[in-house]
Amino acid sequence: MKERARTEKAMRETKEKWPKNIEELTDYINSLTNRPNDYGTTVYAMSLAAVATFNYMSHMLGASVFQAGCADLDFISRTRRMKHGFRILDYEKLLYPQYLEDDETFPSHEKILEDNKVTLAKLAKQKLAERCGVHPNVKARWEYIASLVENENEN
Repeated sequence: MKERARTEKAMRETKEKWPKNIEELTDYINSLTNRPNDYGTTVYAMSLAAVATFNYMSHMLGASVFQAGCADLDFISRTRRMKHGFRILDYEKLLYPQYLEDDETFPSHEKILEDNKVTLAKLAKQKLAERCGVHPNVKARWEYIASLVENENEN
């Protein structure tokens, strides 16, 4: 199993591989590593190797679709250092009117803050305690977010 795409465009269009054994996976990763890579092809070499590894592990462990979805999100969380949550939006849904008013599909930043205010308030309080010298607008935002839970407890 070798990657034969030569250009960035060809690599971008490459179909994902599903290695069935460790030798196929190793050969594929080696073919991606040892090929001539430039700034653009490096992106796809990394991505294609990660997807092949993901597919191999999924096959070997018998992962369910749910488990694979959780693993996808965990990978993004780890590689992007998003410890406090994130959301993936499918922009194609903007083509369909039924999704335009749906806060689950395309939430406003107010909706995201409301749904995550306890976690974000805790983080804002932590940042207020740890940091000095932040921009006054940032400090004001942290104070506002921290107050969301405090004000709720007073009611």
